[in-house]
Amino acid sequence: MRLTFSLSDEQFAANDRAGVMVGLPLAVQLDAGPLIAGRIDGDGWIEPVNFGHASIRPVSLDRHVFCGRISEIETWTHDGDTVCQATLDCGVPLRFELLAATPAEAPRTGDWYLGLAPLRGLLAMNPSDLLWQTVTGSIVDIQRLSLDPLAAGFGAMRWLSGMPRQSFAPDQVFVTVEIVR
Repeated sequence: MRLTFSLSDEQFAANDRAGVMVGLPLAVQLDAGPLIAGRIDGDGWIEPVNFGHASIRPVSLDRHVFCGRISEIETWTHDGDTVCQATLDCGVPLRFELLAATPAEAPRTGDWYLGLAPLRGLLAMNPSDLLWQTVTGSIVDIQRLSLDPLAAGFGAMRWLSGMPRQSFAPDQVFVTVEIVR
């Protein structure tokens, strides 16, 4: 299975700006980020379903549709809101965050969910990260989208064999990994 995720400059720096080269192994936490409860137009949503088949499928470069069962969840209250960080087993562990109106509306371990979101790749833990389950695989593709409006290649996507050990901001990088199960 091949999955593509965006890699932020901050995560690349936290990983000592190393180990991102086509052919190298990589351990990464796949993260869908904060999601909106209920189906919406666009990306970044999740909704409960009665059942399903654990799966994740690419829709576009880093955007994926996924279905799975919650295997882990951490819930806490912040300013009167219930915040959840969960791991969805959709063939690979996929982490996401969800704001629930009440504790009773919060997802529970064993619940099935369906969603659509772009994936982020986390290479290094943040002290606020509660759940951490990496997947491993080999890097098969790296693409860099130029977002510097003064650059001659603004808006162009380039394929790379590896990442130089320097900041790539403001550009966006997408890494494709062949997941080992």
